[in-house]
Amino acid sequence: MTGPNFKEIRPDLATVLSLIREREGEWRNLGVTRVRVFGSVARQEAGAESDVDVLLDLAPEAGLLTLARAREFFERLLGHRTDAVTEAALKPPLKREVLLDSVDALEPQLHPPCAGRKRWKWRLSELSADIDALRRITAGQTLESFRTDPLRFDAALLRLLRIGEGTKYLPQHLQDLHPEVPWATLRDVRNMVAHDYFGLDPALVWVSATREFPALRPVLEQLTRAGED
Repeated sequence: MTGPNFKEIRPDLATVLSLIREREGEWRNLGVTRVRVFGSVARQEAGAESDVDVLLDLAPEAGLLTLARAREFFERLLGHRTDAVTEAALKPPLKREVLLDSVDALEPQLHPPCAGRKRWKWRLSELSADIDALRRITAGQTLESFRTDPLRFDAALLRLLRIGEGTKYLPQHLQDLHPEVPWATLRDVRNMVAHDYFGLDPALVWVSATREFPALRPVLEQLTRAGED
């Protein structure tokens, strides 16, 4: 994705690996012990708007600030928007795909391009899993008990946010084919939760967590099964 300081050419795998190797001392000083490139760049399918995805091993004392600083470092270094994640953070369906793609920056073993896999299907599974989590969070509760339990309330907000965020990574053609899922509206809810300018009415959150979002579960499950064909 292009931006004020981002290159408007597609990120090339050989160039990305070369830049990472050249600055090895700097990323090691940040607490990074290993760098692997995955995703469209590793598969040599990247376009001009593609992000660079990096899988990082971090020193034992590292936390989220270390991960954030490392992501910023690689983004400046590579001149493309960059996403960074650790292997332990990957969910099982995604982990298999990522490890199949990944190319170690210091010991590269390049894989032939492998287009055609429906890599978005695991995101549909994650949306369903978040809806299931909403059900668990609200199980056995009433609106009043939910309203007065800040941990459950915050847990529900997190899941609503994740659902809206997750829709952003689904291919547009899938969203266009299935207008019965209010994709854009789910993202609007995500924005309400993330920005929380004036607060959120617990009664509205309760209805979303117990009725509106669970009603989408069968459709998402159907789309996930179709994506595996």
